[in-house]
Amino acid sequence: MSDSSASPDPRVGFLSRLTRTLDPMLARVAQLRPEDRSSADEVKALEDAMNREFPPDSEIVRAVGAAFEEGVAAGWLCDRGAPNARFSRVARASEQTHELSIDAVRLRGPALRHTHTRGEVTLAFAVDGAAPTFEGRERGWIVMGAGSTHVPEVVGGCMNLIYFLPGGAVEWHTD
Repeated sequence: MSDSSASPDPRVGFLSRLTRTLDPMLARVAQLRPEDRSSADEVKALEDAMNREFPPDSEIVRAVGAAFEEGVAAGWLCDRGAPNARFSRVARASEQTHELSIDAVRLRGPALRHTHTRGEVTLAFAVDGAAPTFEGRERGWIVMGAGSTHVPEVVGGCMNLIYFLPGGAVEWHTD
């Protein structure tokens, strides 16, 4: 006889709901194909397009930001890492996610240096501070081209970041 009072893992339900909230954006992010962009102008055009199509103040982006904050508050999202660089995996690259991995990071200051072998698309939300920035930009979309390397850093406060990586491709550096 099974214990019918056992409830399903609430984290699984939360991550599923967050992924569904992101779903309308996933196909568009996958279409960007930052791995096929070779110039800074091409990468910037992708970023500008996402900020026009899914602006930071749009209903869908606000819903994603609220779900992110709910997950952090509940302890299900960004539950690993150093105090100023908390992270978690939302979804592995799969057919359901249009072959994008989805990672969540709550960042204050610098994190680990890495290379985006196929590019990276980030959706950034301000958490605190007067006007925190990531890669020199405030909240919204940030696109980095294939082969770009950086030490991700939030200056002037704390931000929640959702990273979309084509094929989940990233190379971490320990130097």
